[in-house]
Parts: sequence; structure tokens; C-alpha cells
Amino acid sequence: MTAANAEVHRHLQNWHDWAHHTLILTGPEGSGKTAMAAAFEAESGGLCLDDAAEYEDTEIFHLWNRANGEHKPLLLLSSKPVSEWEIMLPDLKSRLAASLHLEIGAPDQAMIDGLFQKFFAIRGLTISEDALRYLEKRMVRSYAMVRQLAQKMDALAIESKKPINLAIAKSALGFFDADDEKVDI
Repeated sequence: MTAANAEVHRHLQNWHDWAHHTLILTGPEGSGKTAMAAAFEAESGGLCLDDAAEYEDTEIFHLWNRANGEHKPLLLLSSKPVSEWEIMLPDLKSRLAASLHLEIGAPDQAMIDGLFQKFFAIRGLTISEDALRYLEKRMVRSYAMVRQLAQKMDALAIESKKPINLAIAKSALGFFDADDEKVDI
């Protein structure tokens, strides 16, 4: 947990305080929604629906009624804001509007560092501090960019048979900068 998602964690731990016992959590892919939901389910015994925007109104409505009937909190996850869910049932629309809404914003530097370290630790690798400091000043701050850079650095490290160091970070970031320049032409 970092400052980037501290408010979300606080609300997930205080689910007893949720309006209508429902929280709608939105944020970009890779921002940790699913991992937070798993921890929430284990701690609260509540119900979760991942990619809620992709479900039919009636499915969400039945889950809402089930959660209320069983006196359990309900966590709805989506990469889309509720305004883009295309909800047609008036009763569901009003219930969702009255629920607590939280959005996971862009990652802060501590989150970016942690995500890189986690990505490489899973592969039995590390990323050097100078590589992290280089990237922090130059990369786009998004969960998608962290994932793309990590994958590119991993591929470059395998190709060159070298650890994830400053040279690998520069090469990986240069790859994305070159792509950006191609798009602008």
C-alpha cells in the first residue's frame, strides 16, 4: 500500500460504514483492483463482482439483492466509471448512484517501484536502484506503462543475458519513446 491507494484500503477495511453496504471501485487495468478484492472477500466475507460493467443489469441487481439479503457487503469492480456501464434498470441505476464510489488514480513513485520489484521478483530477478531512479524521472506514470516497461526490460535482459540495470532501463524506455515519435508523425 502507498499513498496512491491508501484511501481505497481504508474504505475496504471499513466496509461496515459503506452507504447501502456497497462500494464501486474503478480504476485502470493492472491497478490492483482484483488483488484488493480478494483480500476484502477473505476479511469481510463479502461478495465481489469483477468487471461489473460487463454484466447484465439483472445479474448485478440479483447480486445486490443477495448481498443485502445475506447482510454482506458488496464490492463491484470495473475499469470503466459507472456512467459508462449502460445501466437500464431504474432501480439498479438509483442503487448504484447512492453507493460509495472510489477510483484508483495514477500510481505514485512508491507504487511504481513496488510494481517493478514485484514483477521482477516473480521471475527471480531484481531491478537496480539507478534504473528505478532513471525511469521515475522519465516514464509516463501509469499502470499500463509499468507493465509494458517491465515486460520490455525482461525481454532485453534475457536477450543480452544481463541483469535489469540502467542500460536495460534506458533501452526499454527508448523503445517506447521511439514508438511515441512514430505515432506523432
